[in-house]
Amino acid sequence: MSRERQSQNRGELERTLGLGPALAIGIGTMVGAGIFVFPGIAGGDAGPAAMFSFLIAGSIAMVVAICTTELATAMPQSGGGYYFASRIFGSFTGSLIGIGQCVGLIFASAFYLMGFGEYASKIFSELGLSLGDPIVLFALGTAIFLTIVNLAGTKGVGKLQNGVVIILTGILTALFGYGALEALGVIGPVELQSEFVPKGYKSIFTTTALIFTSYLGFVQIATVAGEIKDPQKNLPRALIGSVAIVTLLYVLTLFVSTSIFSAEELSELGETATVEVARSIIGPIGGLLVLGAGLLATLSSANASILSSSRAIYALSTDRLLPPGISQVNKRYGTPHWALFIVGASIAGVTLFGRIELLAEVASLLHLVLYGVICLALFSVRKKSPIWYAPTFNVKAAPMVSVVGALACFGLIAFMQSTSIIIGTVVLIFATVWHWLFARETEIQKPIPPHIQPSMRNPKILIPLEISDPKEIPDALLTPFKELEINLLWYKIIKEQTSPEQSREKLDDEEKEKMETISDEIRNKGYKVETNQVFTPDLGKSIDRYIDEEECNAVLTVESVPSIERLLVPVYSKDQLNKRLSTILHDLSKSSDLPITLITLSSDEMETESENREENLEFVAKSLLREAGLDENRIFSKSVNVDDVTKAVEQISGEDDLVILGETGSSDRQSFFNTVHNNISETVTCPVLSIINTEEENS
Repeated sequence: MSRERQSQNRGELERTLGLGPALAIGIGTMVGAGIFVFPGIAGGDAGPAAMFSFLIAGSIAMVVAICTTELATAMPQSGGGYYFASRIFGSFTGSLIGIGQCVGLIFASAFYLMGFGEYASKIFSELGLSLGDPIVLFALGTAIFLTIVNLAGTKGVGKLQNGVVIILTGILTALFGYGALEALGVIGPVELQSEFVPKGYKSIFTTTALIFTSYLGFVQIATVAGEIKDPQKNLPRALIGSVAIVTLLYVLTLFVSTSIFSAEELSELGETATVEVARSIIGPIGGLLVLGAGLLATLSSANASILSSSRAIYALSTDRLLPPGISQVNKRYGTPHWALFIVGASIAGVTLFGRIELLAEVASLLHLVLYGVICLALFSVRKKSPIWYAPTFNVKAAPMVSVVGALACFGLIAFMQSTSIIIGTVVLIFATVWHWLFARETEIQKPIPPHIQPSMRNPKILIPLEISDPKEIPDALLTPFKELEINLLWYKIIKEQTSPEQSREKLDDEEKEKMETISDEIRNKGYKVETNQVFTPDLGKSIDRYIDEEECNAVLTVESVPSIERLLVPVYSKDQLNKRLSTILHDLSKSSDLPITLITLSSDEMETESENREENLEFVAKSLLREAGLDENRIFSKSVNVDDVTKAVEQISGEDDLVILGETGSSDRQSFFNTVHNNISETVTCPVLSIINTEEENS
């Protein structure tokens, strides 16, 4: 069965999550552990210095989030870190990281659900009800419930996360903001612990390794990237924004907690220390408020982790690194039901283990391995610069940032318990054995970013040059392109009925030498060059023929210009607006920092009402460029009230422009080159690049 047919049988995940739900998945995952489970454990291990533990972990997470953002905007598909690792390093690393990511998320989910059980048990205790030791029972029941919720669809999950996170952040900001004012003496006397590092400086780093589970949420956003709407815009905002928000909340919470209680007191209070902190701030109502919020937070963290782990399994199965049947999508709900059942059953089993700190640290270890590989993946893909890689977010100083991130992630593992390191190593060994037994022959397909036409990353450009009066091709026309192949079409216009062979024989030595000199000059600059000669009464028809024969992507009309300062893009039809045009503009603009000016034609008949702006050419064109990752501040637009595109270009163009002209359709190409293209070329003093419309756009 063909891959395409198999894909249809499995189904595709729908993009239903906006920026709000994407942020909520990240924040909701992180807030649960970092605020409602770890303050007592971290404060007990490191005292007030635990604030630095969260700052260090947050700094590492931010570096990884920045690296993840670039990779995710180039590969906005479900699978997150697994997807990046497999596409950049191959199937073995994909198996290692993918299985490790899934197991880490399962351990994290079990950890969150155990925290949920602690809070549920505490509530029953507060109400005077005794159920024995129901923590594991609560965790098991909630695991089953959340699996069913996730089965019903990501849209519902997104709404659940949104509501939970809005309530949580509101409660926490108000509560701990008030607590910070009390601790600093703004309200009442100053309440600060006298000893800042009671357990020694090493405790800061061992605590950082333990609490890193608190920062697992942001990469979960990338794991569900295949279901996020407008990923080029929403992924960067969600990834970086979620880390920044929760780091501030964590530090605020630890500051207040360690100001009120000593390290010994926090250690004794354990997983529900936040309840006593709230009770100390605003009385009994504070305890009840945090108990309720803790239930919501740990529920939210577990919910997001179940969603993400099922998508990681889905991605592994889609790539045939796990049995393909697991990636089947439920026809009714549009969710990977088998992947969800596997995750739900695994989490239920792990919750029986019961050791909450060990669960957290193993989850942290496996994710630190994942995060280190994500950083190395960015370093590798930047160095190789493959033709398919076209991120819409670019990390500044990427090599240094990625190396620092990888070293920090791998280095933090050294501060973990030996038991955690052993369990994590066993998981990675299992993944290695699985790969060599069942998946070593699997080939991973390279990704195709949704905003990019791969063939246009290495375009083949046809350049017509008149034999009798050739224009030299200035460097300014070639240097903006990252890579390209050039087909020189030497032409001479002849009269009807004139023999092309006779015209060829009449070429003098000076003309032949000039053609050879220009061709050699371009080759010497490192470009691949092919040449053809044509003697024709109809240049447009000849160009059309050579476009098909040589499989050219664009046609460039040469003008001798010293530099290119602006890309000028006339838009007169929606048919011009496609991935081929956006890819060329993406590469030209990114490589040379060139601004883009859109010219849209308007007239009294063409004016569109504001409520129908999605039909407006200017709106559609700007949207296309934004989706392709172009800087909005470098996109300018002008509406020219004329009926003729040639007149519009003539009014606005200068000699330092490059006019980018999108062809409307290959069916009327001769007319295009004999009218629009030629008219503009004859009218303006700047070069014109025409993007060819081919069947590949729809393939």
